[in-house]
Amino acid sequence: MVVSATSQKKDKLKLPLENRPGQGRKKLTTFKEDRYLLNLMKKDRRKSSRQLASDWNSSHENQLVHERHCSARLKLAKQCSDWNFSDWKTVIFSDESHFEVFNRKNKSFVRRLPSESDKPFNFQPRVQGGGGSISVCGIMTAKGVGSLAFYDGHVTCYYVQDNAPCHKSAFSMKWLKKNKINLLDWPAVSPDFNAIENLWDIIDNKLNDYRLNNVNDLQQAILEIWTKISNETCDNLVWSMPRRIKKCVCV
Repeated sequence: MVVSATSQKKDKLKLPLENRPGQGRKKLTTFKEDRYLLNLMKKDRRKSSRQLASDWNSSHENQLVHERHCSARLKLAKQCSDWNFSDWKTVIFSDESHFEVFNRKNKSFVRRLPSESDKPFNFQPRVQGGGGSISVCGIMTAKGVGSLAFYDGHVTCYYVQDNAPCHKSAFSMKWLKKNKINLLDWPAVSPDFNAIENLWDIIDNKLNDYRLNNVNDLQQAILEIWTKISNETCDNLVWSMPRRIKKCVCV
């Protein structure tokens, strides 16, 4: 039996062995997290503590949407629940994206037999580093696309209001206030709410039709695709906004 020096001292001074309220290390996990760990243990009672810790940490590392994000999404959905297409026509959607010269973000599908899963034609080669990359920032409304800005490095004060920290710089907020631009309290980690996200998918798919050798080729191709996006496409995307909002409220 091991007795701590603190317990020995308390016993010598005839003090109660219980810790005083508020003393000791604070509990780091919530009740919900403790319950999740218990469920992990029940699934496989032979797992070691190290294995359980690894499973528990993996679940947290892969979690992209947290409870605070869900609350913010629901708040916006309720705020705009009675908006119709006419209301959404007054909204300017903005966002940024990242493209690589050789690697495409969207998945491609392959037709194969069950026995052909290891055949070479199932695999698409990828270039380490993508052969160079470029970042873009664009805007759109129901009437069509707006300007498209290319930039290098990190985002500092570009007007992209999806509430990511890098998009809410003091410079950006001051500029928007000065120019009397009304802002929706847009929730972070909500690409399904932003109609312009679909335009990035369109660009990424169209890039497969271009022969790209360097960043300059990539920039010219993106710009060409962007200018060819029809007003009808943008109109249809904005038309879908009431449905997207309703889906969030129903869930």
